[in-house]
Amino acid sequence: MRYLSWFMALLLLQYALFSAWSQAAAPAPSAATPVAPTVAKPAIHAVTRVADGQAGFVHYFLITHPDGTLEEQVGIELEDQRIAWSFPGAGVIVSDYVANGLLNIAGKRYFIEHLHGIRPFRTAAEMKILRNELSSRVAFWIDNDTPYCVIRQPGEPFCLNCGDFVARILFPGSIPQLVGLPEEFTRTLGDMPTSDDLLIYMLGLHNLPDAPSRIRQLVRLNLPESLRLDVAAMLQPDNAALAAATPAATSIRTTPDKKARSRIAIRKTQSKRL
Repeated sequence: MRYLSWFMALLLLQYALFSAWSQAAAPAPSAATPVAPTVAKPAIHAVTRVADGQAGFVHYFLITHPDGTLEEQVGIELEDQRIAWSFPGAGVIVSDYVANGLLNIAGKRYFIEHLHGIRPFRTAAEMKILRNELSSRVAFWIDNDTPYCVIRQPGEPFCLNCGDFVARILFPGSIPQLVGLPEEFTRTLGDMPTSDDLLIYMLGLHNLPDAPSRIRQLVRLNLPESLRLDVAAMLQPDNAALAAATPAATSIRTTPDKKARSRIAIRKTQSKRL
């Protein structure tokens, strides 16, 4: 009995020592891996006119030629709030901003109606690069007396339509004559994008699969009314789409004359290839 008691005591001692060793050797419980907070992308920034602090914003206009022909025109706002663009009859120029009025070019009068403007890049870093290089990028095309054309024909001198020009300011390629469109742009919008596709890209709608999903997202964006309706008409030009893209609390306040001149009411104007 005495032998058995000592044996049991030895087993208990071994068990206690093993338990103590196991607890000491066990790894300390790991702390929960911190989850990085989700950083929301900056909101879409759309405007209805030029203003301080908007250098680099892309602006859309509707112009009426002297013969009454309508044409969509896109340009880019400079630091002094003038507009750089490739304009019919003039080529690449810088002109005063016209919200609703006449612009004289080589003795011809064009009626200009400003539609809307939009910040082309969501991040401050991208906008900083654009603004730092904006003057030199524009100056290259002005210094070369770059003419305007709708579509370049084989054998003709190098020329730019308004979409060509803006694309090369926003996305310069390895040489000035080439445009370096982002891969996500061409992947979703094709390799022959237009100025309308550029608008879709700047609004962040390019990754959505179809017109209905883009219109649903369009409703959620804080945009000027004219821009929302214009994009809805572009995506799905019927009254149902326009109604779906107009928030219930929004009433359309458009004078008959203004509406008669609008891009939405008249037709899908010429969208320039980039």
